[in-house]
Amino acid sequence: MKTFPSLLVLLFVVIGMTSCSDKNSLHNYILDHAEKKGYSSSTIPMSLLKQESMQLTDKQEEALAAVDRINLLFYRPESINQENFKAERNKIKTILKQEKYEELINLGNNGVIKYVGTDDSIDEIVVFLSDKNMGFAVTRIMGDDMTLEKFMELYKMTEQRDIPLNFNLGSLSNFM
Repeated sequence: MKTFPSLLVLLFVVIGMTSCSDKNSLHNYILDHAEKKGYSSSTIPMSLLKQESMQLTDKQEEALAAVDRINLLFYRPESINQENFKAERNKIKTILKQEKYEELINLGNNGVIKYVGTDDSIDEIVVFLSDKNMGFAVTRIMGDDMTLEKFMELYKMTEQRDIPLNFNLGSLSNFM
C-alpha cells in the first residue's frame, strides 16, 4: 500500500520536470544545432571583453559587468540550400515570436533585436541577423541587471572599437 503513494509522487515529479522543459527555446535550438553541419557556435569569454589594458568609463564598466556571457550561433551551409535555410530561419523566427521576447529593433528581412525581461531588468538580449546568401547568425547576450541604457553603451563601445575583438567572428563580421 505504501508503494502507490510513492509511485504517485514519482509520477508528479516526472510530469513537473517535463512540463517545465521548454523544448522550443532558443537555448535548446542553439544546443541542438551547435555541432551540426553548416553550423558553428562560440561563447565569447567575458575576460576577452574586460581586458586590464582598456581604459573604460564608469558607464562602460557597469555595462560590461551586467553581461554574464555571450553565445553565438552561425548557420552558413557550404552551398546555400534555400529550402533548408528558410526552414531553419523560420524555426528561429517562430521561437522569437513567443510572448517573452519584446522587440527592440526590427531590421526587416535582415533580422531583429529582441529582449527578455523589462526595460529596467533585462535577462537576455537576442540579435538575429539573416541574409539569404550568407545564412544567419543568432547572438544571445545574457546578464544580470542589464538595461536598455547599458545595452546601448555596449553597442557604442563596439561601434567605437573600444573592445579589442582580436578573434575571428567569421560570418558575424560579414553580417555587420
